Amino acid sequence: MEKEEKEKPRPNKKINGDIKQKIFKTYIKEMEEKTEQFKKTNEPNINFHLFQSMKSKNLVRDSIFDLAYFYDSNFTGNKDFMHVPNISNIVKNILHYPVMLSTRKNEFGHNEILGATTIKFENNKSIHDNPYFPSENENVLSITGILTKANAIDNNGNKIRGLGKELFKSAIKGAYYLNKDKKIRLVCEIDCRNTCSLYSISKAVRELQEENINVQIYLAGFYEIFDSSKVLCEAPTFIVEIDLDNKKKLNNNNFIFDYTNCQSTNLYSDLSNVICKNTKDSKKYYNFLNGRQIIYHSIKPINALNINLNVGTSADGNERVPLLKTIQLEIASELD
Repeated sequence: MEKEEKEKPRPNKKINGDIKQKIFKTYIKEMEEKTEQFKKTNEPNINFHLFQSMKSKNLVRDSIFDLAYFYDSNFTGNKDFMHVPNISNIVKNILHYPVMLSTRKNEFGHNEILGATTIKFENNKSIHDNPYFPSENENVLSITGILTKANAIDNNGNKIRGLGKELFKSAIKGAYYLNKDKKIRLVCEIDCRNTCSLYSISKAVRELQEENINVQIYLAGFYEIFDSSKVLCEAPTFIVEIDLDNKKKLNNNNFIFDYTNCQSTNLYSDLSNVICKNTKDSKKYYNFLNGRQIIYHSIKPINALNINLNVGTSADGNERVPLLKTIQLEIASELD
């Protein structure tokens, strides 16, 4: 089962209405501040805003298509690395969660999407409500679907770099200030081989530390999904957590997850073995969803800034193909 087929959004209970409103207000403010910051740099035409800040119904409708097209055309990497939202997922996200966008005006005066991510939140009443990250009676925010435009260039023809890192920074910074008022946990799922995402969020944390935002990032655990024959359905997925209070005691040793000897014929179990050999379980959670078993391993926390991934060829040969025709059919069905 590919990640893009996994049921989304995951099971969760409604978060308190007052907290939800505060989350949206916090991220609206963070996007405004990020835009002002960019106006003082070499990228003054780049804007940051929430999708929900759009006022025009026609603009919202067009932008739903733009966002679906953005995800479909810009993520063509390993299918295990990301859930690519379809139209239905996008609409649900817009209705319930802050959807952060980075955009700029193109030569036709149209807002071109350069980057996007969604900040989902939950407060579960049972430890079994979310089998992928078990929590109970806690406000949990998660950074999901972070993606930037492939080969985006500025007005001078230079490649625009670091937008993913900036979205990570904004996601973390917003949660950091929310946590000052009411306890918040912030997590992010990353495929165990996804060096780009791990290093991007790690760089975001380093820069925030330099800006006196006192947070740290650690590997909190990982989950595995097994079919009815007890065979892994996909690569193990890391859960990294941002310690918004900077109080968590972490293992600060250097860790290398070396997947270079993993065999394609037994890839997922080989990846799991590498992770298990380099981590120490503190607790395991067993759950079943849609006929599959999900095992979440809560581990002794490891400072993610000291983690290196040797991926080798373990992520090769599983590239995703864009589905533009399928998306157009979904749009027609959703808007009828």
